Amino acid sequence: MQRFLDQITLERMHAAWSDGAIVGGAASFNFNVTVPGGDLPTAGVSVVGVYPTHRRRGVLRSLMRAQLDDAHGRGEPLAALWASEESIYGRFGYGLAAFCGEISLPDEYTSFAHMSEPAGTMRFIEPEEALEAVPPVFERIRLDWPGMFSRDRLWWENREIKDSEERREGAGPKRWIVYEQDGSIEGYAVYRHKPGWEAGSTVAELRVLEALGATPQAFRDVWGYLLAVDWKATITASLLPPDHPLFLLLATPRRMRYRMGDALWVRLVDVGAALSGRRYSADGSVVFDVKDDFCPWNEGRWKLDGGAAARTDDAADLSLPVQSLASAFLGGISFASLARAGRVEELTQGALARADALFRWDRHPWCPEIF
Repeated sequence: MQRFLDQITLERMHAAWSDGAIVGGAASFNFNVTVPGGDLPTAGVSVVGVYPTHRRRGVLRSLMRAQLDDAHGRGEPLAALWASEESIYGRFGYGLAAFCGEISLPDEYTSFAHMSEPAGTMRFIEPEEALEAVPPVFERIRLDWPGMFSRDRLWWENREIKDSEERREGAGPKRWIVYEQDGSIEGYAVYRHKPGWEAGSTVAELRVLEALGATPQAFRDVWGYLLAVDWKATITASLLPPDHPLFLLLATPRRMRYRMGDALWVRLVDVGAALSGRRYSADGSVVFDVKDDFCPWNEGRWKLDGGAAARTDDAADLSLPVQSLASAFLGGISFASLARAGRVEELTQGALARADALFRWDRHPWCPEIF
């Protein structure tokens, strides 16, 4: 509770009241989310809930109304969240924008397909040093990876460095390592051990909480270190994107037992500002006819041309709800896929391919932490 009170200021909290008592609430963190070629202020929606005594009375709808109006008034073009139940937020304009998955890899299948010597060195650091050394590396990586969000110092202190017993789920304390090359920290990892023995052999688990590299070599070497740690039977990790390098690094990737699910959901609070705030992978233009009953200021036709979006009277090329535009916004879900699911209507022949050429990016969006 205290961590949330420290991190989310009171003016970003909303409550629903009944007879003088709070029966529901919603809040949002204030951070930036990386978008393709850009970085946009975002309402990071969290701690949303309604008492079971007041369900099905429009309480959540009123909270979402107040929250999105507030984000719009603050000039935040995006809202984003992790959905505890994936059926809740579509009706408020959120679209599924990224996938992630968990792995459980037995120790005997941790070999790389192509072995090579590490280019750098690893060393342990204490949490106090991690607080100073790791954030600059994270920020370098974040600005290249759509879907990642900024962490201020309070976030690092409260959410990353603090390591209370109740958050360990039976495992040991966080261990921090940094990867250094030519005197510079190029990657890091934080993980836990959960020891155990059965019939005289280890059944220990190594839980990877976060492992990142600023270069492909650093990414490979950090994971090479983790996979080679002794006295483990299994290495586990969650929230990994479907294009994670491990799929191509491991000699036996199917042994990861990758289980994929929905990850980041995105809401375009301001369609024009959001579309104008990212870069595009091709030249060209497309006109969207956007349907948005919940935020009517987004309704209508928007022309994306030269990397900027503006209102237009031109004929529409694609007709779609704002949820579908949000799904495609980070480059992880194609307009063609949305059209095959009946979520986009092509009004001009070739418009789907043209939009996909514009929005395509070189990696799947990734949010490595639930907020």
